Amino acid sequence: MDESEREAILDRVTGQSATVGASVPDTVTIDGNAVDLSEFIVETRAVETVPPDVERKVSSVKSTLRSERERRMARLRGERGEPDAGDLPADEPLDLETAEQLADEIVGIDRALNALETIRHPDFADEHRSATLDGHDRWLAFVDDVR
Repeated sequence: MDESEREAILDRVTGQSATVGASVPDTVTIDGNAVDLSEFIVETRAVETVPPDVERKVSSVKSTLRSERERRMARLRGERGEPDAGDLPADEPLDLETAEQLADEIVGIDRALNALETIRHPDFADEHRSATLDGHDRWLAFVDDVR
């Protein structure tokens, strides 16, 4: 893989619309272990309120995913690092197919992180409606004060 191909893949991964249409991967391999990410997100979103023990788990998963994303990004950028189980040694050059796979994994991890960030807010429409009504109430109170 040459530098222009590397830059194109990095641009695809870091673009603002990278996760649009991307799906959460069923599993992500972290430290040689497959994590059933899709099922975890579905189960967590199914509860009305997130219990403290699940909240800690969600926080832990997000932290792990961020670290894993950065590790994959470093590998994609060609930075040297410690090899992980199942990976090519960090000092070997990437081929285009492996780089594309890394890019897909990074986008999937980003999509999963986005889903986990919104886990407490399953209904944005209700929140928006409530915020809009609160804004109108404040505006009407201001108008009443001015009169």
